[in-house]
Amino acid sequence: MKPTIIRPKDRAEWLKIRENGIGASEVSAVIGINPWESPFSLFLRKTKQVPPIEENVAMHMGHLLEGVVVTLWEEATGWKAVKASAKDIIYQDPKHPWRICTPDRLAFEINPRTGKKEKVLLEVKTSALQFDADDPPSYYVAQCQYQMHITGIHVCYLCWLVNGRTFGYVRIEYDPEFAEWLVSEVDTFWIENVLAGVEPEAITVSDITTKFPKSTPEKALEADDKALSQIAEIREKKAVYDALGKEIEALQDSLKLYMADSEALLDESGNVILTWKSGKDKTSFDSKTFAAENPDLYAKYCRTVPGARSFLIKKQKDK
Repeated sequence: MKPTIIRPKDRAEWLKIRENGIGASEVSAVIGINPWESPFSLFLRKTKQVPPIEENVAMHMGHLLEGVVVTLWEEATGWKAVKASAKDIIYQDPKHPWRICTPDRLAFEINPRTGKKEKVLLEVKTSALQFDADDPPSYYVAQCQYQMHITGIHVCYLCWLVNGRTFGYVRIEYDPEFAEWLVSEVDTFWIENVLAGVEPEAITVSDITTKFPKSTPEKALEADDKALSQIAEIREKKAVYDALGKEIEALQDSLKLYMADSEALLDESGNVILTWKSGKDKTSFDSKTFAAENPDLYAKYCRTVPGARSFLIKKQKDK
């Protein structure tokens, strides 16, 4: 079935359409493999309980460098891409309108198996993370598979530029079984969670602190075997960490005694290998004195900041 092609008149309309569906970049969050977003946080965003993600510098640079990466792909392959950025075209499944995608580019290649000229998709990434063409990140593979399912174009090139220096790409073919599973997970999430207003399970610490920013004072759980084992392991490793910390501190103190008022230590070639510098003098506001002398003015400009939950393993009691 051919997808519906939507051409938003501007960025605002494009964002509005994206709010009412699951885009390819969000699929990995739905299935719980996105490093930056969980099903729970995606649910909060789609149900408008939290504001949309604002474009940061890294995202902006990615948009600016997209054309550069496409040019590198064209030079590497000898094929030509067609401009079809997210600002221009949205592909939508006509029977499942929440399934949407916005490919970075369309292109044509000579299929190595059939020898025929065929359409392909380009998905462009700029990153500080290293890519392995033999094992590309699963969250990007899922994004490509979802796009291929919706568009009906069954080849997607994942292209990347790492740290502005290292370019690479991998050719990904459509996997019907995996793609069908992906869209079924998207359908379940959209219908049973977003539309029904039912929160998915919290699976990250960020999810828990968002859902439960405050602890319940009267609530306590009895630790199970797994929790007891983890606490014991933390205690054991912390003891090693503390012992090493004391050893390091003793070595540092010895070096400080040796340096006296010197600011640096040099090796035999004159290279600086250690510094013990004086920091710049700082001026701080004496809030305690100010509050005592100007209580009304101090109260006027005070604000309450919610306390964060602190994680503390209690010392073992002697048995």
